[in-house]
Amino acid sequence: MATTAAPELVSVNPATLEPVGSVRRTDPAEVSLVVAAAQAVQERWWAVGADARARFLAEVARVVRAHADEIADSIVAETAKPRTEALANELYAAVDHASWLAKHAPRVLADERVRFSQLHLKTKKAWLLYEPLGVVAAITPWNIPFAIPFREVATAVAAGNAVVLKPSELTPLTGEWVRRVFQKAGFPDGLVQVVQGEGPVGEALVDDPGISKVFFTGSVPVGRRVAAAAGARGCPVVLELGGKDPMIVFADANLERAVDGTLFASFLNAGQACVSAERIYVERSVYDEFAERLSRRTQELKLGEDVGPLISERQRDNVERLTNARRPERGGWFLEPTVMRGPLPDEEIFGPVVTVEPFDGEDEAVRHANDSEFGLAASVWSRDLAKANRVARRVEAGMVWVNDFGYSFTTGQASWGGVKSSGFGRTSSKHGLYECVQVKYVDSDRGLFRPAWWFPYDAKTERALRVTLDVLYGSGFQRWRDAWRHRSDLRHLLRRSR
Repeated sequence: MATTAAPELVSVNPATLEPVGSVRRTDPAEVSLVVAAAQAVQERWWAVGADARARFLAEVARVVRAHADEIADSIVAETAKPRTEALANELYAAVDHASWLAKHAPRVLADERVRFSQLHLKTKKAWLLYEPLGVVAAITPWNIPFAIPFREVATAVAAGNAVVLKPSELTPLTGEWVRRVFQKAGFPDGLVQVVQGEGPVGEALVDDPGISKVFFTGSVPVGRRVAAAAGARGCPVVLELGGKDPMIVFADANLERAVDGTLFASFLNAGQACVSAERIYVERSVYDEFAERLSRRTQELKLGEDVGPLISERQRDNVERLTNARRPERGGWFLEPTVMRGPLPDEEIFGPVVTVEPFDGEDEAVRHANDSEFGLAASVWSRDLAKANRVARRVEAGMVWVNDFGYSFTTGQASWGGVKSSGFGRTSSKHGLYECVQVKYVDSDRGLFRPAWWFPYDAKTERALRVTLDVLYGSGFQRWRDAWRHRSDLRHLLRRSR
């Protein structure tokens, strides 16, 4: 790899605006060398087998636990989010995913036998094989700077791939921790690579022909550009993009729990989460009470303790532009948590601002929830679980929680991803593993019988194939009647198969 010095990438604490560290910036011209180095390791990694990979994943879960305080220090230094959030949302997600993958990835990705019920295929045996893609790219955001890249890297290597990770340029030090924990767990050198920098580095990664798939988490406009660039060379992508997520609160909900849930869902990470609840719809009979309780509880939140700053001046200015949120008189990029009545434009806020609106009845609640170009997540709050589940199934979203919010992010067996402009594809769960493999169909046949539909063609074979369609796929007694009526045609096919 080239050793030419490059300018450092400096990370700044958004609460104090003080630099907290720096890493070497990757020259975009170096990206191809990094990808090639990952390719050189990947085939050997695949060859070690699923059980060995599982043991490595169990070890990386242990390493993350052993270094949990240091990783949390890095997250807090670069994002200024409360330490509780760094532990509960980032460290738990990482350890749970690695542990789940260690236990279940070998089973999920084991060769799968294909069973044939068709009479004309009874001589065959077949399997679905789940093989690695090669080297995949993970381009990840600043808001969850450890858990998101860790989950994507862990899932990809569990499936036998190598990974080149580009963390956000705003949280480069935490991105480096992802590589370090895999290295400390004994994964082969070069299997997990990290490139650092702004947009041009990500563009070079997406364009590199050695990258077999791109996993991108970020904004809708950038995600669409990533998809277009990757698609231009036939490279598949998984996109987890923005959200403007709804909460539906029915009059029969436990209002205290619903207000608590709304407070957490709206102001977690200062509202800088893709699944932040930005639109709260409350049944009209309890709307005023709910809005008043939520506003009162919001005023009790402490800046810097419960709610951290926004990640950058640019992000703060964008939230102010969308919402007119108030800037407190203190240092750093803080905004006051705000509850607004009435709608805002269908644009992701990504800040500590939430809107509350009334609704009448299930149909109107669902209509409001689905009236958005986004479809990442949602939640429904009601003591009537039959109603809550009924409404949840009607909401257009990749995840819908009932009387809770967001917990499945930290759960390895739960899929994660959205619909509509919130993206496509899934991370986590068996579906996240399937995104990291190519499926190969392989069969076995002794070659004892000649297929009746091979050359030469003739009118009698054509007629026999036509009637056999009804014999093979018809229903009930009619199949047997057809077989008897057309027994001479069936005998013709049997003779051709010798």
